[in-house]
Amino acid sequence: MTGTLGGRPLDSLVNKGLAMTGSLGEGRFMYVIKLSALTKTILFFWFLSFSGSCFTQQNSFKCACSRIGLDSLWADSNKVSCYLIPVPKQTANPSKGKLYIAAVVTPSLTKSNEPPLLYLHGGPGIATVGNVPRYLRSKTWKLLREKRPIIFFDYRGTGFSEPNLCPGMKDSLSKFSRSNSGEEARKAYKISLYKKCHDQSLSEGIDISSFNSAQLADDAAELCRALKISNWSVYGVSYGTTVGLNLLRNHGKHITSIILDSPFPPNAPWLDFIRPFDTCFNVLESNISKDPEAFARFPSIRADFVKAVSRLNKTPVKIKGNGDAEGYDYYGDDFAWSIWSAMLSPKSIPFVPLAIHEVGNGNDSILSKWVEAFNDPNSFGRFSEPQSKAVSCYEARPRTVEETKVSLLSNYPEFSSFFVDFEGELCDAWQPRSAGSEVFQPVVSDVPALVLSGEYDPVCPPLFGEITAKGLSKSTLLIVPSASHAVIHADDCLRKIAEEFLSNPGLKPGTECVSRRSGIKFVYENLEKTLSNFN
Repeated sequence: MTGTLGGRPLDSLVNKGLAMTGSLGEGRFMYVIKLSALTKTILFFWFLSFSGSCFTQQNSFKCACSRIGLDSLWADSNKVSCYLIPVPKQTANPSKGKLYIAAVVTPSLTKSNEPPLLYLHGGPGIATVGNVPRYLRSKTWKLLREKRPIIFFDYRGTGFSEPNLCPGMKDSLSKFSRSNSGEEARKAYKISLYKKCHDQSLSEGIDISSFNSAQLADDAAELCRALKISNWSVYGVSYGTTVGLNLLRNHGKHITSIILDSPFPPNAPWLDFIRPFDTCFNVLESNISKDPEAFARFPSIRADFVKAVSRLNKTPVKIKGNGDAEGYDYYGDDFAWSIWSAMLSPKSIPFVPLAIHEVGNGNDSILSKWVEAFNDPNSFGRFSEPQSKAVSCYEARPRTVEETKVSLLSNYPEFSSFFVDFEGELCDAWQPRSAGSEVFQPVVSDVPALVLSGEYDPVCPPLFGEITAKGLSKSTLLIVPSASHAVIHADDCLRKIAEEFLSNPGLKPGTECVSRRSGIKFVYENLEKTLSNFN
């Protein structure tokens, strides 16, 4: 989990009215600006049957697509069906009641007997359903939809799926921040809001510990059962692969094949952002050193990065957005996260060395254009910080000395901007429970799997792909040169490999085209002009 450039991670962005989401529209984490408040879904059901061959019985959970935020005319013209499907609040305790999950099914474009494809989005915290119209226009989804229906759904607590966690929290925090400029005061108030929301949720029968990867996988399986689907394929990207691997572990007998794109396995050795970015930056430095012209232009990119971040943290630059007369202070940490976000896409990686070099040497004139070029507030769907933190506080707390703040900041001081605190007071107030060791066991399966990793990925590095594939006896692992997060979207080569795999999961897909991929061509000058033409 695509990327806008110019933001910090969730924790600090929310204080400024900003927030983080995923990658190339489909990654584990990405940035978006000014998230919309979740509206309360009005449930309305009637009996309608789905005509596709995979859905052979009537389904009582169908609803008007407008009920889950989609335009009805668009849905009708694309033969899209929408659902609000009940799932247990807690799989282990069905008597606790149910909540409703928003789902969309897009039919195949041609007649085929291939099983439906279940899409598992990145995140956590990112909604999916609102992105479906954009997805269906893309090359990737047009190809994958040719022979099979595709199922999209919002994870519990995101988008139009219940529950609506902590409604009004963002507005309360924004109102408080307007009259309380101190960082510590804002932090304390935010923690108090999360504590209040935690207590209110429990009083309404919502157990925050039910927001975890295994439960999301159970929701996906329950959704498929409600749609009368006995077997399905899976495509998961970034955090969606964590959900997908839990689905494989607990419901694998129903899965015919699985694509794990930019995987984040339960047994990933790193739960932080610092070490994956360091790995990615090492790849960037190595590839620059192999290119004589690039190395002549950017001989000290790491030093330039440190200079840029340090200087802007001491003396931030005022950035003015459209219609924003006062603007906001842009710090070194903002610039660091913008580089992280730029590394998510091969389309923006060519600009990264020049941007670091320019800002590292004092040229701040490019920053407004840098932020503007990658800042689309509606790119990646609606985001729920409470849902994201519920999952992360449960599954991403440090488990070893190497994962603690002291260790990370002492061993990787140049990348301290990427430290996100999952062991602090907010997590203690919102989700004080931590996952047990069983959650982090490797997934072992003989279901055919295609594992895709990009060499430049700053979130889920190739090491994660290797670890994932190790437990999957019928897996094909591809570490793709010049690719980053959400590898399937890199080019027609990767799309074709994915399509061939889904159609014939028992056969090893042809991968010769991967070795023919060309390297990243770096930009050496006129960055501001280049950014003006970037889309």
